[in-house]
Amino acid sequence: MPIPRYVSAEEYSRQSRIGVEEVKRLCRTNQLKHFMTEGGYYKIAVDEDSVSIEEYQKVKDENTRLKTILETILNTAKQV
Repeated sequence: MPIPRYVSAEEYSRQSRIGVEEVKRLCRTNQLKHFMTEGGYYKIAVDEDSVSIEEYQKVKDENTRLKTILETILNTAKQV
């Protein structure tokens, strides 16, 4: 199991493109793995296998494109 890396709420917000206040709310409701520093700052766990929003969007776009191709093939096959 990889050792998680911890980032601030602001850094998590920047990387995930979720607003900082929403990130903090997710921490308060225990929807994100985190701990709080002695100074009261959130540190949020980021696993090594996490991906950037850009990588996620790239894979999502490719998935959409491939689904469209498959639907076209299926529709063509139904006509034959």
